[in-house]
Amino acid sequence: MVAQTLLEKFEMVEITNGSRISEEELDFCTRQQMLYEQVLEHYRSTFYVIQKTVNDDAAFLKTVSDVNDYSSHGRTYHYYSGYKIDADKKDFAQKDIGSTHERFISILIEYFNNRYGTTIEKPAYETLFEINQPEYKSTFYGFHGITEAEKDVRLVQSRAQQMEYEQAMDEYLDYIIHANLDYNAVLDHIFVSLNGSTFTERAEAEIIENSRIASGRCGKPNYEIKNKKIVLSILHPRKSWNNQYEVDLSGSGYRSILRALTYFDSDKRVVGTFAGWMRFTGYTNYESEGIFDSHDVGGDKVLTFRYYKNGRFEIGFDSHLSTKQFAQEYLFCDTAGETAA
Repeated sequence: MVAQTLLEKFEMVEITNGSRISEEELDFCTRQQMLYEQVLEHYRSTFYVIQKTVNDDAAFLKTVSDVNDYSSHGRTYHYYSGYKIDADKKDFAQKDIGSTHERFISILIEYFNNRYGTTIEKPAYETLFEINQPEYKSTFYGFHGITEAEKDVRLVQSRAQQMEYEQAMDEYLDYIIHANLDYNAVLDHIFVSLNGSTFTERAEAEIIENSRIASGRCGKPNYEIKNKKIVLSILHPRKSWNNQYEVDLSGSGYRSILRALTYFDSDKRVVGTFAGWMRFTGYTNYESEGIFDSHDVGGDKVLTFRYYKNGRFEIGFDSHLSTKQFAQEYLFCDTAGETAA
């Protein structure tokens, strides 16, 4: 059997990934691929023009060196030193082209994270390219206590090591500059991160895990169930400079509870936080603005929020059944699997 060519393997990956995402998602990926490649080509062309300009400038200065150069105190100086243009290959590879690779990865990862409410981490572009920046490992230990012949040997070895490192670094930078990522490599990373789960399953698992972490402290629940209400000790109110109470509603734990409440109230259709509930977030919420009043939040099963000056956050549900269901599914359980009473 004839071995598969690289192109055939690539086409198989593309078909496999294409079957795992929607047409809308595939369209987004292909459009971003085209834009990314156009940006890379533009940056490369610009850099080559800059390099040519620098080289032409150096060649020109040589033609006028008999007039432009002068000596002072045994050193040679120039009246004119040419254009002040940066054409450093390492900076271009890592800051310009490298940042473009990173941005392409971020765009795709953020698209799927925002679409499904997941938190898949962004890989480094070197990881997807399967390359590593070379490290210079010198075996030069100085010349103390050795003969002249040994010095010569060490110098030769040190120069050889330096040349080997510079060649490896040059090849590494060339790879970054000339290689293009393919969106399939990013999709492969995403699906490996999902570990066999669907986006929906991964989002639900993250919502439940983060909410359970937020509703427990030191191995115990930090909430109580009172008929149709759940009260969490999760906030940190304080008095401001004008002796007015205020509360910070930006904490990740509190925001995880809001997200879980949204997911629960929407029958698992909304993986973020209801837009109407964003007014209950933010760094500073003041007593004078009514934050410590009871708030009708308009949900089907989640009806009210109330904030207290002692740091308690009270959630009112439509029934005791809904209250118990939310607690059992989304809040911290002790080692016996029981929620707070």
